[in-house]
Amino acid sequence: MSFRIPLLLCLFVSLIICDVSAVCYLEDANADCEVCWRTSYSSAEDKIGVTALAECPDGVVAKWELPLPELMVEMVPYPVNFSIAIDRNVIPATPKGSDSIVPHANIHSCIASRGACTPFVANSPGLATHTPALKGDLDHTGYVMFSTTVQLVEEQYTII
Repeated sequence: MSFRIPLLLCLFVSLIICDVSAVCYLEDANADCEVCWRTSYSSAEDKIGVTALAECPDGVVAKWELPLPELMVEMVPYPVNFSIAIDRNVIPATPKGSDSIVPHANIHSCIASRGACTPFVANSPGLATHTPALKGDLDHTGYVMFSTTVQLVEEQYTII
């Protein structure tokens, strides 16, 4: 059986970046914007921090390199590649260092009728499903690409 999955062309990036304010995809499910999740820590002893949503600043670009098709078939695995590029002139980072790692990148597919889709929605049947969490180092140009597979049951999804 075929079903349509509206693609939300945004990826979340768990990076320590400067503050900006916008929540484009939570306001408009068809928004075409990158979304970053910034974790701020109150002190060096704070191991939990507070994570907030913001539109990615200039210099951070998330892109579907091999996107999911508009029409998908239930339980068929679809390969997908997505990338993150950081302009090192705007947001400096050291290659292969703690400042250049993307610590968590994956795809969340949330059933659209169940509410907002965020990285904090648990991987739970009937609500949302996640691809495995990946991490990667930015190369010398500030680029990293991730590859995974998405396989879903029949539903309408918001995919981040």
